[in-house]
Amino acid sequence: MSIYIFSLLVGYMPNGVDNAQGYRARMLREMGYPATHIFTKLPTRRYVNRYRKAGIHVDEMLSLHQIFTDNRTLELTGRAEEKLEELRRSLGYTELRREEREIQLFRDGARIVALLLEQDSPAYFYGIHYYSQGKLVRTEYYTDGLAYVDYYVTDVSEKGAFARLARRSFLNRDGAVAYEQLFDGEREWYVFPEGRLCTKSEFIGEGVKALGLTERDTVIVDRSSQLDFVQPLFRFGRRARFIAVLHSGHFFEKGEDPRTVYLNYEYYYWFKYTALIDTMVVSTQEQKEELTEKLREYGCRVPDIAVIPAGGLDRLRYPEGERRPGSILSVSRMDPRKKIEWIVRSVIRAHDQNPGISLDIYGRGEADYTEYLQRLVEEHGARDYIRFMGRRDVTEVYKSYEVFITASLWETLGLSVMEAVGSGAAVIGLDVKYGNRVFVRPDRNGYLVDFDVRYVDGDDEPLIADMARRIVDIFQDRKRLEGFHRESYEVAGGFLQGGVAEMWRGLLGEDE
Repeated sequence: MSIYIFSLLVGYMPNGVDNAQGYRARMLREMGYPATHIFTKLPTRRYVNRYRKAGIHVDEMLSLHQIFTDNRTLELTGRAEEKLEELRRSLGYTELRREEREIQLFRDGARIVALLLEQDSPAYFYGIHYYSQGKLVRTEYYTDGLAYVDYYVTDVSEKGAFARLARRSFLNRDGAVAYEQLFDGEREWYVFPEGRLCTKSEFIGEGVKALGLTERDTVIVDRSSQLDFVQPLFRFGRRARFIAVLHSGHFFEKGEDPRTVYLNYEYYYWFKYTALIDTMVVSTQEQKEELTEKLREYGCRVPDIAVIPAGGLDRLRYPEGERRPGSILSVSRMDPRKKIEWIVRSVIRAHDQNPGISLDIYGRGEADYTEYLQRLVEEHGARDYIRFMGRRDVTEVYKSYEVFITASLWETLGLSVMEAVGSGAAVIGLDVKYGNRVFVRPDRNGYLVDFDVRYVDGDDEPLIADMARRIVDIFQDRKRLEGFHRESYEVAGGFLQGGVAEMWRGLLGEDE
């Protein structure tokens, strides 16, 4: 059995689905299941590295664009110093300037080459820009050899002259052109040596066909609508077993989410094409029950629905010393749906009663929303106890804090909440579906704050007052708070990777 997982996205901000894919990749790897994670859009090193950091090994990734070549790897092997020596011999550059992410080469004062360095391993390079008379004309991209080449023409816009991508050549290992990609504005075509011409959607369809999926293979799809690989999968991959994973809530009451009313657009295809899906996977029993109800209400076939958490903890994490007294953290994208302003306002009010309370906010996202939050902190003179920590690996961070707080309007599971209880943090969150109700045992490891959808666009004062009261209360009794920490570890024990992996093993069956 082979497992193909669609799709690693290109061009989107990091999100919880990326992290969930990383969790699952680690579990499948430890179970000994072969899994290939597919890019349907050509990835740059930025995206390869993003998913590598999430937990997917580079040798587990495949770009559909590689399928029509004999070079299937995204691993880098080229060393920058060796390539520089080769360029010195071939180009005879007279000046070299080293920068953080590239090495620029000059001849007679004119830039002729920029060697592009791997961000996390600058001893390796992934690309080479070539210039002629100061203009970019060609870029070579490498994995363990030259993989493809971009060719540019000089064009003019309102902002002046720029290098416009006109053609891309994908190469076999011997340097021969396997096929080419042509660009004309928003349109693109793929041209093969025998003269065959494909549109973008046709190319993806050909890529799916080239996978040669059989009834012994399993396709796992993590995202659906507005992505152009879904229908080719339905059309050309139907011999394989088809599993759709629902990472987000799929149905919302009016006002429950400011961007969505009723059926979530992400799952339009899943509701419309449930007859083609073998199994749906959700993270909680509550979500399964609601999903089943809504599928029936809409007259859709109800496929097998499995409850498997979107992530699992490799182990429980304990602080080396004492947790920082009065410390609270939040971890999420900077997104209005996360309602971080509610957290900030509640902490400010709680701090008025207990000056020992502090909040660290981890994450990044929408610039306008982030600036709004920063202004809110500044206007209330709260910079001394509310800090913006940016996006970082927080795996070992949670255990230093006493309380984790979230005001997200909904979380299908909430990987950050899972990681927080796995480090023994008490939790304060809204009483919303689905994950908070799984991880928070009221008055035992934290508090669920009463929520009403009217708070989103109406008077939210009752919520702020309630959340602030909960923040103050959770720090008033040290012995009780220590009990909350022990209870969080008890909750987290049900989400260790071994148990979640067994759920996947039960769904996938033994590899033959």
